[in-house]
Amino acid sequence: MMPTKYVGEVVEIVYMDKEGRLTQRRIEVHGIRGDRVYSTCLRSGERRTFRQDRILACRPSAFRRSEQTRQRQVAKSSGK
Repeated sequence: MMPTKYVGEVVEIVYMDKEGRLTQRRIEVHGIRGDRVYSTCLRSGERRTFRQDRILACRPSAFRRSEQTRQRQVAKSSGK
């Protein structure tokens, strides 16, 4: 179970999809309801819903959303 204290935070998870493939993701948690975690994947920028029973590991991330915004602004200004 992902603790509700992570709502509004960036966390790193290890997730197993329905085919049994493992991925490591950095997500911003927007809410937890029942067995679902509603979030934004910081790699793709897309909204994602994860089943809690498929989250194998979870830890707070040192990375913050504001850092991602800053990285995008720097990339834009440098023409990348």
